[in-house]
Order: sequence, then C-alpha cells, then structure tokens
Amino acid sequence: MDYEITSKTELLSPTGQLNVKGYAKKMNFIYNRICAKSFPFKLKEWDFYQFQFDHYVLQLTLGHLSYVGQVAITLIDLNTGEKWEYGLMKPFFIPELDINPENQSFCEYHGKHCDLIFKITPKERILEFEGSNKKYKNIKVAVSIKNDVNNEKLVIATPFEKPNQFYLNYKENYYNVTGFACFDEKEVYFKDGVGLLDWGRGVWPYSHEWYWGNLTSHIDGVPFGFNIGWGFGDTSHATENIFFYNKKGYKLGTIIAEWDQNDLMKTQHIYDTEGIFDCTFVPFFNNHTENKFVVVDTECNQVFGRFSGWIETEDGRKEFKDVIAFLEHAVNKW
Repeated sequence: MDYEITSKTELLSPTGQLNVKGYAKKMNFIYNRICAKSFPFKLKEWDFYQFQFDHYVLQLTLGHLSYVGQVAITLIDLNTGEKWEYGLMKPFFIPELDINPENQSFCEYHGKHCDLIFKITPKERILEFEGSNKKYKNIKVAVSIKNDVNNEKLVIATPFEKPNQFYLNYKENYYNVTGFACFDEKEVYFKDGVGLLDWGRGVWPYSHEWYWGNLTSHIDGVPFGFNIGWGFGDTSHATENIFFYNKKGYKLGTIIAEWDQNDLMKTQHIYDTEGIFDCTFVPFFNNHTENKFVVVDTECNQVFGRFSGWIETEDGRKEFKDVIAFLEHAVNKW
C-alpha cells in the first residue's frame, strides 16, 4: 500500500507541511528548504557515506543540527574491532549542503585542523579529507565513486505527529568505490569496494530512535543490495524497505525482524510479509558509539554480521550467502 511519487513535486507547502508523503525511486522531491518553518533552529541535515572493502569499513560525515556542525571520519577493522577516528563538533556552524543529491554540487568544510570536500559530478563522487588531531598527525582520505543517476534508490518523505515536522531521506547503494584512508602509519586501500550514501534533511522530535539495516554486494556479478528500517516517524504512507537487483528497486512492505535488544549478537530471521525477501542475520561485531555534547546525547549499536537468504526478482529467485553488512539501533536526543 506504499504511495509512490513518480513526478517532480515540491516537498513542503508555504506553511512548512509536507505536500506529499510517500517514496520514490529517484529524487522526485524538490527540497524547498526555505519553507521549513523551523529553519534554521531545528533543521537537521547531513551527508553520510559508508564504504566496505574486505574487512574494513570507512565512514565520512558532513552535517549539522542547526546549532552545531559535524565533521567525522572513521575507519574500522571488522576483524579486530580497532577504530581510527577524527571527530569535530563546532557550535553554531551550518555547512552549506546541497538540496539535491543527484545534481552537481560542491560541499566543503575548511577549519584550523581539517579540510573536507564532497564534490559531485555527472560521472563520479569525489570525497577528500585531510587533517590532524591530538592522536594522529596525518589523516588523509580520498575516495572516488562511480556516479550513475539512473540507479534506482530509496527516497522517502516521512511525516511525524506535528504537522511541521518531516524527514526527507535519500539512500543509494553504490557498487564501485576506489580510494584510500590513512591515519599516520595505518593505510587502507579500497579497490572495487561497495558502499552507500545516506542523505538526510528534516525537522523532527528532539528525542527519537530508529532501526536501520543496509547491505550492498553482488550476486554472481550483478549489483545487489537492500535497505530496511522502522521505528522512525509515521511510515503508514511508505516503509523504508526495499531491495535492489541489477540497479532496479523492488519495494517491500512490512518487514518482520525480532531483534532481541538484550542479546544483540543473537542470530535472527528477517523477512517480508509478501514472501519476496527472506534472510538470516548472524552478528559478529558491534560498532557501539556514544556521543554527548551539550544538548546532544546519542547512542548507536551498529551491529555487523553475515546475511544469507534469497530475493524474488523479475528473473526469478536469487540467493546470497554470508554477505557482510549491518543492522543498527539508535536512540538519540538532538
């Protein structure tokens, strides 16, 4: 029963309410930021990239909560649990972020101890970071992603109880990532890695939580991935659940996932109620994070594990086995 938006539509009315509620498989929402009635005091915006190659994960974030800006770089070794990190929280800093992740853009931050650039062109996304902190004298990251605007994605406009609250989210699963990350002597090179973009814009409650899982891989050389999520906003107009095969999106409705919060490392069964998506998730590493900064209080259990299962596509049933990806639970006040 999900409502699909198939033509270009302005996201917000002049009074700051959602004009449309539902999902699209490309950027059919015109993000008219100026109509957000809580701008600039409660608006939250970010670009979050996550890439995976072998047993390494690289994360890059540029965003703001209106009253504080954030730059973050994290490299994780999933085998050992070791992390290399750079994080900056700057009060009253609002980076100038793009309003359409499919258009050409140039977002940047230049500070005393770091420089970050997100450059989007018709053919590639170029992400670069250079900086230092008390722990690392030399941090460098350079990533190139093949950019194809014809890839189908999940783009969703989600309402909340209050009429002027909304969430516009664009998630794309990328299939070819090349680059490197350097934290002093630690150097990791990504070649034909996989990853995702999580692009978020919105005004929502100060206290909130979500469940989110995302996978990007291949089945017999064909691009494959999925996004699942629940617990955040009113998803009666559209869920966050979808899988991709050969860069085509197959929308999912309700997902059943009984995740035991008392035992996050317990194997679980995840499936949809229509019988086109079914898998098991076997966790092996919890990337647990907490962040407290003045009025910001966040906690996230990003649990990595191995997914095995099947999907039903136009070309029949396709099976996948032991694909490393994540499922997370976040509880936040920001």
